[in-house]
Amino acid sequence: MDKQVKNLRSKITDYTNFAYVLLAISAFLYIGVIIPEERSSFQLFALMGSTIIFLGVAFGLLMLVLKYKKQIDEIER
Repeated sequence: MDKQVKNLRSKITDYTNFAYVLLAISAFLYIGVIIPEERSSFQLFALMGSTIIFLGVAFGLLMLVLKYKKQIDEIER
């Protein structure tokens, strides 16, 4: 049981850090979209698409973190 909690805690830490990195990258990509510069429509779609994908993955990872925290609470009761 202790090994399972330790494994879940390490996943929580890893997923949280990875979600923060994805949020930072998506912020930089979005800044690239709003800065006025000569870009093709494909480049704008690529920037916005990757921003949305990174935000979605970050949101999914944070939802997994919440799920794992609930599992730890149930195990420790």
